Amino acid sequence: MGGPHDQPAAVQLELDKPIAFREGHAGDALCLGVLATQVFLETYATSGIRPDLAREALAVYAVDRFRERLARCETRFLLAERQGHLLGFAETVAGGDAPRPELSAGVELTRLYVLRCAQRMGIGRELLQRTEAFAAGCGAPVLWLTAWEGNTNAIAFYLAQGLQDVGRATYRIEGQDYENRIFAKSLQHRP
Repeated sequence: MGGPHDQPAAVQLELDKPIAFREGHAGDALCLGVLATQVFLETYATSGIRPDLAREALAVYAVDRFRERLARCETRFLLAERQGHLLGFAETVAGGDAPRPELSAGVELTRLYVLRCAQRMGIGRELLQRTEAFAAGCGAPVLWLTAWEGNTNAIAFYLAQGLQDVGRATYRIEGQDYENRIFAKSLQHRP
C-alpha cells in the first residue's frame, strides 16, 4: 500500500456552481467510459465482481467503443457537468432494435447514468427531460428504454417521471440472463 503522498489530490466541487448540459463529442470518450464502468459495476455487481461482468464492462464501456458510438449519426450523447467534471450522461439511439414492434419508430434511451455522488440533485430528471424534448423534436412518437428489474431505484425513477412499464425484455451477458422491464413514454411533437 502506498502512503498518503501516493494519493491523488481530492477535487472539491463547489456545489453552488450550476450544472451544465452539453452534447458529447469524441474527446469525451475517456470520461464517459470510466463513468459508465463505475455506474455499471455499482448497479450490477452488487455481490462483487465476477468474470462475466468484468468482461462486459471492459467490452461495452471501453474508450474505443465510446469513440465509435460518439461518431455514429444515429447516436446522441448529452452530458451533465459541474466545473468541467462529468457527473452523468444520457445516450440515445434512433432506429435501433426495439424489443416490441410499436417501439421501433421511437428513440431508445440506451443509458442514463449518473454518478452515485451526484444522484438526487435533479441531474437524471433533467437529462431525461432534455432527451424527451430532443426525441419529440426529431418526430419520434415514443421514447423507450429497458432497465434491469433488480435496479429498483431506476425503476422507481422512471415510473415517477411518467414512463409506463410496457413489458419485459432479456439482456444476456455470457449466457446469464438479466430480466429487464421495458419503459416507454409517448411524445408530443414540437414544431
